[in-house]
Amino acid sequence: MRVLQVIDDMGLNSGVSSMLLNYYKYIDHSKVNFDFMVYNTVSDDVKKYCKRNHSKIYEVGPLSGRTVLDGTLYKKTESVMKRYAKKYDVIHGHEPNTAFIYMKLAKKYGIKNRIIHSHNAKGADGITKKARNFILNQYGLKYATNYCACSKKAAKYLYGTTKHVNVINNAIDIDKFRFQPEVRSYMRKKLGVENMFVVGHVGRFAPQKNHEYIIDIFWQFHQKVQDSKLILIGDGERMDKIKQKVSALHLDDAVLFEGVQNNVHEYMQAMDAFILPSMYEGLPVVCVEAQAAGLRCVVSKEVTREIKITKNVKFIGIDNKYPVLQSTVQSNQKDSEDWVKELIKIRKTGIVDDRKLYADKVAKQGFDIRKQSKKLENYYIKLSKHIKD
Repeated sequence: MRVLQVIDDMGLNSGVSSMLLNYYKYIDHSKVNFDFMVYNTVSDDVKKYCKRNHSKIYEVGPLSGRTVLDGTLYKKTESVMKRYAKKYDVIHGHEPNTAFIYMKLAKKYGIKNRIIHSHNAKGADGITKKARNFILNQYGLKYATNYCACSKKAAKYLYGTTKHVNVINNAIDIDKFRFQPEVRSYMRKKLGVENMFVVGHVGRFAPQKNHEYIIDIFWQFHQKVQDSKLILIGDGERMDKIKQKVSALHLDDAVLFEGVQNNVHEYMQAMDAFILPSMYEGLPVVCVEAQAAGLRCVVSKEVTREIKITKNVKFIGIDNKYPVLQSTVQSNQKDSEDWVKELIKIRKTGIVDDRKLYADKVAKQGFDIRKQSKKLENYYIKLSKHIKD
């Protein structure tokens, strides 16, 4: 059977993309295979990988206000549905905001099983966008036959309930992230942080991820712990602003901008603590990965408590009205004091247990991609059989 996955992009810089590609890798392609309808341009490497697995990619983007309003996105999506919908037993949409287009067309052209998947616990960064997304989401939900979510909090956000919602864990390749001392030594030497306390973050440079706040926290921490480094992995629209702030605070030598990486698991070996002060999240896969790598994680209270898979997660509040567009020179000391204290505590106490143990602890909580991919595979097959029966 074939499943049409609808996703914004298939790049390394997206948590949703990482989650879906993880599952795609471990699904039994002789039983269930994926094709992809994507809004953003897909890299040649991903295209080659999909081609090897006999999967099609339909690039219908870009997704923008203009392409929605002028009907371009609708026309391109309909051209795909009209020609190929009969091939699919299931459509699985990871973009609720545009489900009013692709779910409506999926129904029109005969895809019986139509899944919407909630990956976030909050709609958008601004009031106007939140209102817009709420309206669009409700319209799209009318055409779905099944609901999925990455967490209970994400389910409640989009559907208003957890009933009849299939929670699919953002599972990972456990062995890939398992702590390895030799990899840690190699990466720390390569990065020039051998005798440093390393704080790490992985995420797209967007308002949701709160990089301004990360820099505030690290600036204060670095004043107290000068043998410290901050590693930022990812890229995005706010990267230049964040680089300006780092320079204005004279942190250029202490902050490493590493861009998008395909070996995040190796970078996590080099870190001593992981920080995630997001304004909102569904269930962030990077925090699952960090825990599997045995890292102590300091996480915003806006993130679902379901992310506390191990004892190595500490939740601390943030100011939801934090001015993400503030001056790049400004540093907000008051709001980040608790974060700094927690990082200092981690530096003093370290990790009590062997870091190698945490990969198995994460696996036992249902985040082993090999086991979870089988569950997803069976879910698709069951849906397909239900319709055929």
